[in-house]
Amino acid sequence: MKINILGGGPAGLFLSILMKEANHGDEITVIERDGPNDTFGWGIVFSAETFDFLEDVQPAILSDIKSASETWDNVVVGYRDETILVSGNRFSGIARLTFLNILHEHCRRLGVELKFHTNVETPERIAELADCDLLVGADGANSTVRQTYAEFFCPSVDLRRNRYIWLGTNKVFDGLNMLFRENEAGLFIAHAYRFSKTTSTFIVECPPETWWRAGFSTMSDDETCAYLAAVWRKELDGQPLRSNNFVRWLNFPLIQNKRWSHRNIVLLGDALHTAHFSIGSGTKLALEDAIALAPLFREHRRVEDALSHFQRVRQPVVEKFQAAAYNSLTWLEKVEAEMALPAVPFAYRLMTRSQRVSYRRIQQGDPGFVRRYDRWRDEQPPVGAIPAGFMDLFQKKSIGHLASLMSDGKPHVTSVWVDYDGEYLLINSAKGRQKDLNMEKRRHVAVEIDDPDNVNRFLSVRGEVVDVVERGADEHLDKLALRYLNRDRYPQSMRYPGEVRRVYKIRLDHVFVWDPFGS
Repeated sequence: MKINILGGGPAGLFLSILMKEANHGDEITVIERDGPNDTFGWGIVFSAETFDFLEDVQPAILSDIKSASETWDNVVVGYRDETILVSGNRFSGIARLTFLNILHEHCRRLGVELKFHTNVETPERIAELADCDLLVGADGANSTVRQTYAEFFCPSVDLRRNRYIWLGTNKVFDGLNMLFRENEAGLFIAHAYRFSKTTSTFIVECPPETWWRAGFSTMSDDETCAYLAAVWRKELDGQPLRSNNFVRWLNFPLIQNKRWSHRNIVLLGDALHTAHFSIGSGTKLALEDAIALAPLFREHRRVEDALSHFQRVRQPVVEKFQAAAYNSLTWLEKVEAEMALPAVPFAYRLMTRSQRVSYRRIQQGDPGFVRRYDRWRDEQPPVGAIPAGFMDLFQKKSIGHLASLMSDGKPHVTSVWVDYDGEYLLINSAKGRQKDLNMEKRRHVAVEIDDPDNVNRFLSVRGEVVDVVERGADEHLDKLALRYLNRDRYPQSMRYPGEVRRVYKIRLDHVFVWDPFGS
């Protein structure tokens, strides 16, 4: 096969290695805009699970990565001048440039052609590169390949509200640090981790209001670094922040594509999908894209069939990680609502924000931290009739099973989204649906709410619908859509024409909880 890969990042380089190893006769060219020693950013992070995955696929490359990495076991939360350590979170950091150079070397050994300082900007040039067996668009979030064939890929690019900047420092951090600091301009959040013996990545994000009040729009690069170093003077031990000659505030682009391929052209890595840096899965997803795609060309004779199969098997995995990343980024966008909490419960909320990390997982890694959290939780007054220990069900994608009565007295059960306002259980539905008709006339209901992370844990309630309101129901539905669909608004396409939403307030007459093995 003749394969052209546009973009010399992790996805493109790793795919070229896998394809060349599978068939040394393949003619593979990687085309990169920048030079071999140019890179945006500082260090990148791998989880222990990603290392385990690479061990099965590319042990030689993993060995090279490990020899150049720094490893730690803690998440460190800096909050209101307190420091909370949560153990059992093994990660490794490596300089992005070092990682790319490792991949460069493996490419050269295999005979992959690397073309640096080659900028491809026009549709005509993309069309020329597509004159091959396979063109891979691994050219990043601003992908020229994706833009050229946008009518086929049908991309969605959602620029998120927080501004962020990617910096470095000679302060060597221990662990994966999540730091929260306020000044007169507002809230700043830092993500910091070491990737060498002498250097750490230091990403700062802040709400747009903070960004404007701080005056970053008129600051020079040096002034920006100096301002942020002053905000984080304590955490940095007085060390300066470094820009690597690149100071640019960005809004994170959440990228998805309806179609992943077009004829013999496929997208990979950030060109295809992005995952917010707060869960550190961007590089992981890029490598896994390559691992998923490479063997399909041995299983399918036609390139188009291989690419179609790639989307079918890979998309559900990617969407799962994107959902977790979305949960994380939206939690950070709205984190000021959490900042009345003491340090320990704040750290717990931070650890569970993606809804991929459960109570049980944290307990396995750091039982001492969980005991501190449990003591705080047990001291809290009950929130209405719902035990404090089960309030987390109203932060997860927990599905409720609503039982109401038909006109003939037979039960009707349906799945519903659930909410709780501290007094009533809230159900949102549309006027005229069967459960609406049932609850309008026969108001005694029961609801069981399952923990999506633990099949043995649930909350069950019986009660009476004491009020049905339409005012504010659409806004309430949007609130639920953020939790259940990872969208800021409930999609209009999911509504019937002329649909009228209603909120049903259920008084809790009986509450039963079940968690036999502990969360």
